[in-house]
Amino acid sequence: MVRLRRGLTGLPGMLAILTAVVAAATGCATAPSGGPPQKALGGSDQAQAYAQPLPNAGPTARWTATQVVLGFLHASASYAFDPAAARQYLVPELRKKWHPGVGPVAVVGAPTGLVQLPYNPQILGPSGSQVIVRFTGQHLATLSQTGQYQYSPGQNVQYSFVLAKTAGVWLIEYLPPQQTLMLTESDFEDVYQPRNLFFFAPWQTAQAPGVLVPDPVYAPLQSANSALNTDVATGLVNGLLNGQGGWLAGATVSAFPPGTRLLRKVTITGKIAQVHLGGAAARASYQGIVDMAAQLLATLSDGEYSAPLASQLQLYINNTLQDIIVPGNMVTRVTTGSLSFVTSQGSIGQLPAVLRPGAKPTAPLSQEQAGAAIITTVATSPGPGRQQELAFAVQQDAGCAVDLRPSGQDAYHTYQLSSTGAPCASLSWDDNGNLWVAAGQSAWLFPPNRAPVPVDLTAMSPAVQPGDSILAVRMAPDAVRAAVLVRTPAGNRLLLTAVRIKGSTASFGPAVTVGTGLPDPLAMCWYDAYHLAVLVTGGIYDVPLTGAGQQPGAAPPLITTAPPGAETLTADGAELVVGTGQGQLFASAVSAPGWSYVANGSDPSYPG
Repeated sequence: MVRLRRGLTGLPGMLAILTAVVAAATGCATAPSGGPPQKALGGSDQAQAYAQPLPNAGPTARWTATQVVLGFLHASASYAFDPAAARQYLVPELRKKWHPGVGPVAVVGAPTGLVQLPYNPQILGPSGSQVIVRFTGQHLATLSQTGQYQYSPGQNVQYSFVLAKTAGVWLIEYLPPQQTLMLTESDFEDVYQPRNLFFFAPWQTAQAPGVLVPDPVYAPLQSANSALNTDVATGLVNGLLNGQGGWLAGATVSAFPPGTRLLRKVTITGKIAQVHLGGAAARASYQGIVDMAAQLLATLSDGEYSAPLASQLQLYINNTLQDIIVPGNMVTRVTTGSLSFVTSQGSIGQLPAVLRPGAKPTAPLSQEQAGAAIITTVATSPGPGRQQELAFAVQQDAGCAVDLRPSGQDAYHTYQLSSTGAPCASLSWDDNGNLWVAAGQSAWLFPPNRAPVPVDLTAMSPAVQPGDSILAVRMAPDAVRAAVLVRTPAGNRLLLTAVRIKGSTASFGPAVTVGTGLPDPLAMCWYDAYHLAVLVTGGIYDVPLTGAGQQPGAAPPLITTAPPGAETLTADGAELVVGTGQGQLFASAVSAPGWSYVANGSDPSYPG
């Protein structure tokens, strides 16, 4: 669903109503804005048209100072399209030096307080016919210049605007010191659209090259050409040329050589996007041109969070149409395969991918291979084109120990990763054959046929604080992105980070928060390349990776209710399987929710 952007016509009346509502609410605490995240609807293959914020003639002598501030904030939503819309609310001297487009965008909730106060010249500047309007609202998020949405709700903050009368009209003379561009949440939702840029996963020996990784961003819709989506497409292409930003920076690579330029705006006709590149792109090899085209087509045709802008691509370099064939979908899917789990006897059982009532689990591990240790969790490698590997954690003192079979051997070897702290909480394989292990405040990487190495978690601060513990790490099939479930004193948090492997070292990069509206997540897994399935008490939710919350009043994004006592979760894109605290497994098809008993056991896991 796309909400049409309201214009500014009749704004004084609207502002008067809002002012009255705010005045009645002043001094009352409000709940954080947003709510449970939901899957952003993709849509048909037809480009969407958007009504744009059209400024009126600006403030008049009839407007109060409070109405001018509200009008300014509302008009700021049009800044990318028409900077003059917001500048007309500023005194002439401030108009010349206000350039907020170079900084981040602050997203705040609806005002919980809006008051007009006498001006105090000892604090804010020279005296005169001036007043202060103080806007109080909750800081919700920051949008970077590269489009990354970082949700970081805080306490109510105050923004003070100093206004002076100019020719009988109140205009803003001083803006809050910390302000670049500030939008209310409702305006942000109206004029920004969730999208994906696509960059390549780094090539590794165990994985064929050519895997695209989605980088969720928000693109501004303010444009006279938004009905044709040309400005949105142009902004996305410029985002590709500028390179990765935010939490994926340094973890993915781009095919665009430094110095590549976009020669003119992207045009879209009949769902065919025409992109004209120049500069360093002219020196690219044929494969380099194919890879650039793959990034462009994936970005412009993506429909996971918003309707696709195009379905085909014509790439020109220095005005010459390139005769190339762009590969098909290069985004990895969640792997299907056998369901593994820990049986009630402490051994491992497996069931085929297509779960049938009454099916008898097989034992992939002999008693000799398992030994006498108590198995606590299990994971199987995705294994496309290669033999699947089995890893399992065992209970050993108060530390973390993993059993893994060295290459070419039948016997399993126990790796004692820690002797104190906490037992292994989760195991997860990626498509490069790496095994990732988490326990307490630590994580380890098992590269193929090499000894385990500790994972540096330093860059995840401040999202992960001392004393927090990692409950689960789940690797995306692209082997770049990791979803991390962390226990904190304030409750469980769901984070995204990107892995970086250099030589014999491994690290997690900066972490961003997703699923902010979910109450205390218990477990999670990759639902597909763009969403996580997250288990909370009573339900399983579909969480997009965009970072933003749902629009006010949206329906709860529930995939399905959860069986009583559900504690663990796995999915393969078609099936959801949970394990309960009573030692039972239940399965539900994604296309037709409804839980069926599968087997006795715990910690179910599809490959990955």
